[in-house]
Amino acid sequence: MRILLSGATGLVGGALAGRLLDDGHQLHALIRGFGRQVLDLQGRDRYTDIAPLQGDIRLPLWGMDTLPDAIDLVIHCAATTDFAASADVYASVNIGGAEGAIALARQYDAPLLHVSTAYVCGQADGPVAEEAAHLSRTFTNGYERSKAEAELRVMAAMDDGLVAAIARPSIIAGQLHNGAIPRQDDFYNLFRLFGSPLLGQVPAIDGAAFALVPICHVVEGLSAMAGNIENFAGDAVHLVAAKPYPLADMLALVAEYPAASPAHIVHLSDYDLAALDRRQAMVHRKVGAQFFDYFQRVPQFASDILREKAGIAAPEIDRAALRRMVDYCHETGFLDWR
Repeated sequence: MRILLSGATGLVGGALAGRLLDDGHQLHALIRGFGRQVLDLQGRDRYTDIAPLQGDIRLPLWGMDTLPDAIDLVIHCAATTDFAASADVYASVNIGGAEGAIALARQYDAPLLHVSTAYVCGQADGPVAEEAAHLSRTFTNGYERSKAEAELRVMAAMDDGLVAAIARPSIIAGQLHNGAIPRQDDFYNLFRLFGSPLLGQVPAIDGAAFALVPICHVVEGLSAMAGNIENFAGDAVHLVAAKPYPLADMLALVAEYPAASPAHIVHLSDYDLAALDRRQAMVHRKVGAQFFDYFQRVPQFASDILREKAGIAAPEIDRAALRRMVDYCHETGFLDWR
């Protein structure tokens, strides 16, 4: 199959590119700039295995000067995941990129697989169904809202005849069997602080938990959807683990590393930014604005569609799996607490 992929130099896009190449697909990948890497799940750079296309997803038809002659499937992974980006960046990258993906799919008369996020649910708590996004929700940040708006663009195109499906990963973590992950960013930057004296405490509700998902499951789900896109047409599919991982258990694991200075949980009513020392307060102002709201609720994402249509069950991240993920971070030098 001839596939046009955006986001190949990112975490999900690179891992998916490796899987698609290994499955024998011909891959045209949108690349912005030069000297970029396309890292698969084994950490290998697959750049020389793809047909790179210089462009920019912020521009119409992704700004590509040269288009492939024929494409059988468009997969749109590229996005900014910066919680602190401006409204203009979200509009041009996350929403505009989705509009470009729709236009390209129409131009090639090809289906579209749009990669979104499970957090289009906004500040939902408890069970979250695999249902259409809508803007009446309360969103934690502009990132969540922009991804919901992008989904609405895709859904409108589906109503107008486009064959498309939406994939919604949650918080991406390392592989189950060895903890490896090609790139450590986003959540991993927060996780590094969990063992640093610069954090100290985390304001959270009782039972706060993270909806982590192993990247190997995300890739398996995306591959299944790409391979039978018509079967998933019209669906919004959660790519998630069976249950969220408790924050308290995560911090307890961090405490087992001798050089770690694990943060402790405080209730929001007891949280006092002014009582922190200067360095901690600086970190809390920066990190707290982006992440602390996520500790005040526990969305539990349904994962029925992938199981029913592809026979792929949501995996469970147990303590041993999380330990492998942390150990991998030590082995690669990402964490400075041992």
